[in-house]
Order: sequence, then structure tokens, then C-alpha cells
Amino acid sequence: MRIIIVGAGKTAEVLIQYLEKTKHDVIVIDKNKDKIESITNSYSVNGVCGSGASREVLKAAGADTADVVISLTPVDEINLLACSMAKSIGTRFAVAEVERSELICDEQYLREKFGIDYILVPKDLVASSIADQIYFNAANRVDTFLDSRILLAEITIDSDSILADAKLKDVKPMLGSDFLILGVLRDDKLMVPKGEFVLKAGDAIGIIADKNEMTSLFSRVNLVRKPVRSVMMIGGGELGAALAGQLTKHRISVKLVDNDRSRCEELLEQLPKAKIIYGNGTDVALLDKEGIGKCDACVCTAESDEVNLLASLIAWSNGVNNIITKIQTSSYERVLRKVTINITISPDRIIAGKLLDYLLSLQKSSSDFGMSRYYSLGPEMLRISEFTIPVHFPKADTPLSGDEIRLKKGFIIGAIARGDKIIIPKGTDVMRVGDRVFVLSESRLEIESPMDIFQ
Repeated sequence: MRIIIVGAGKTAEVLIQYLEKTKHDVIVIDKNKDKIESITNSYSVNGVCGSGASREVLKAAGADTADVVISLTPVDEINLLACSMAKSIGTRFAVAEVERSELICDEQYLREKFGIDYILVPKDLVASSIADQIYFNAANRVDTFLDSRILLAEITIDSDSILADAKLKDVKPMLGSDFLILGVLRDDKLMVPKGEFVLKAGDAIGIIADKNEMTSLFSRVNLVRKPVRSVMMIGGGELGAALAGQLTKHRISVKLVDNDRSRCEELLEQLPKAKIIYGNGTDVALLDKEGIGKCDACVCTAESDEVNLLASLIAWSNGVNNIITKIQTSSYERVLRKVTINITISPDRIIAGKLLDYLLSLQKSSSDFGMSRYYSLGPEMLRISEFTIPVHFPKADTPLSGDEIRLKKGFIIGAIARGDKIIIPKGTDVMRVGDRVFVLSESRLEIESPMDIFQ
């Protein structure tokens, strides 16, 4: 596809990093010449310097033949206008990032008036991601698919974990659980492991299992935590306010600290069920006075990475074992992963992941494939692709461990849906005609037909 990205900010760069591993033709538009030069020198993309709301600039970027325009500038009005202009020129699909509440409430009007196919609301998207982590707090993060019957979870292996120094082939017999390890992140390198692979303390591992089995698995590896009833939040910006609103609706007690007095006054009206505290989120005495050590979780969503980093370390030193920190700088994220069992949230990666999912949905022209989406493991991405086994499929009814079935490097068959039954496949399992098969792969690997995953 030809994809035009308007705005060369952090989210755009993260999206470009993932798109560069695919066959898409990407063009970036930004008014800042230095940003365009930096992006085009760092990645295999083309750039156009100018306003994304300009008809001439969009034409120069090839909007008349583009499949999709994604506008990610900090100004909502420019994003709306860029999408409208691109659609009028001939672009097939348009995606606009919109932050302001007064615009979001008229979403249907924006779609009709500006021809926007997908409106991205970052604060709500990131807030929902953090809230899901709080509700299901045993893992670093949890995603669902297949009508929420299958869970994808990321956990970090502690030094005293039963998984530390275990061979992959021995883990399932040892735990007596039906699950699959789909990826391992070690030193920021993503690996799709095989049976002889040895897990190490500090590894972040991706696990796929059905919902009931995942709960049982967490119990066996001592990852069960009590439900979160109280949360200390640092930072009352748009993201913090959106998250606090979601948590209080779920009857979770929220204390929110912000160092802007006028913002605190706004939050008092906006969040009547939360306790709003005016003060510095890195003030040790203040946080101690407000009982940070007694809270079930601490969420740091301040604008500054440094504030979030320090606040999370204060929470950790006070014995809070469920800490979620918004981090934009990858080096800080690595520090937290090494120093604490801390969960880091990158808004840019969350938004980029959602955009990748949308782009995949536009590519569902192949009759062989259904759902396709991305799953992040730390800073890396895995792709989940679904296909239905057709009649006369040459690999049907053949044991997955047999010599006739050899997967290419980087591919894993993660789950098989057979009617109402969910199968986390073992070597003796087979794929049957009509089965829905879910394949996990490294994001750079392209799949155009089911046979592409086999040697």
C-alpha cells in the first residue's frame, strides 16, 4: 500500500520503524525540514516538506493514488483538514488523530463532514490499555482475541521463578498447563524460541492460553496478586484524567497528584469520585503522607519521563509491587526493567500498534485470511494472522510434529479454533478442513497464503 503520514513526531517514527519491515510505500509530510531529513536519512521512506493540509503538498506526496493518509500532527484541525483534502484528491482511506474532547463528542459529524474513516483518540486508547493492565494485574500486560476466549500475556521471569533456567520443552510438563510460549524478549532482542531454548531470569516472555488456563498458569508460577482496589496516580493531564475516570467507574479508589493548582481545580469538578492532591509527584514526604505504600498500585502518567521515572522508584521503595509507568525514552524503559519489576507503557507504541491493526484490516482482500493484528512484546512486535483451512489443503490431518510439516523460522501456530473448541496445539494435534488457525510471526515476515508459513 501507499501510505502518507502527516506529522513526523514520535508516534510517526515508531510507526515508520514497524512499517519499514514491510513492503509498504511510505511518504512522510512535515513542515520541519530537519525532521524530514532525519526521518528519510534514518528509514527507507520518502519525505515532503510542507503543510499536510496543503492540496499542493499532498499532491506532491502522491495523495491522488495513495491508499491511506494518517495525520498525526499535534493540531486536531490540521489533522481533520489534511484527511479531508487527501480524500478530495483521491486517497482511499483517511485516519485522523483527535485529542480535544469538544471535537471527539461529534465523531459521527467529523466522519461525514471530513470523510474520515478512522478517528484515533490517543488518551482514551492509552488509558484503556493501562486500565486493562490494572484489572488483570498478574502480568506485565494482557491482550485478548477470539471473543476474549484466548489471552496473550507478557510476564517477566524473576530470579526465584520456577521458569528460570528451564528448557522450553520442559516447561509445559513441569507446570502441567496447556499454553504456548510465543516469544522471548532478552536484552531488547525478540526471539521466537524452539524446544531447546533455555529461559533466563529477566526474560520477558509472551504466553498464549485460553482464559481459564491462563489463570491457573499464573497460580502455578506464583504470579497471583490481590485485586487492585486503590491506586495512586502521578500526573493529571489528559491521559491521567481519562484513566482516573475509567478507574473510578470500576469502583477503584483513586488519589491523583498534580503540581498545577488550576489543573487540580479542573480535576475536582471533572473527577468528583477521586481525591485530587495538589503537589509534586516526586515529593517523598507528600507521597508517604498520602499513603503510597498502602496503595495496591501506582500509575505514573506525568508529561516528564524524569518525573515518572523518579515517582515509580519512590513507589517501588515503598513496597508497591504493581507499578505502571508511562515512558517515552527507550533508555529509561531499559533502566526500569533492570532495576524493578516495573511495567512500562509507551503511548507511541500503543498508538502505532493500533494503526498497524487498522492497516492490516484494509489488507483483508485475500480470501484465505480473516483477522490479522499486531501484539507488542516489550519494544518489539509480533503479528497474529488467522486463516481457515480450505478443502484439499495439503497439510490437513497431518500431525504438527510430523516430518511433512516444518514451519519456517519465525513462525508459530499459536491456536486452533475448531467449532466451539480452542486448541493450544501440541505435536500430536492436526489442522482439519474448516479449522481457524492463528499463526504468530515476527512482524517483518509477510504472509500472502497459508502455505507461506511452511518450508
